[in-house]
Amino acid sequence: MQEDVPILPALVGVLIASYIGFELHRQRHRLREIFNVFDREDSLVAEALEGMVARGELQPYRPA
Repeated sequence: MQEDVPILPALVGVLIASYIGFELHRQRHRLREIFNVFDREDSLVAEALEGMVARGELQPYRPA
């Protein structure tokens, strides 16, 4: 005798798990964009470049 597998609840469970995974990925990506900060070395380079722009040695980047 063959047992019936409840397809609909399994399908709904897979859809819910997929949505949760997608939402976690989306939120993680959004938080990385918001809180993407420089580490110490990058901070020193950025500070030096900002100083060069302030002194007129470099022009700030302006995309065309």
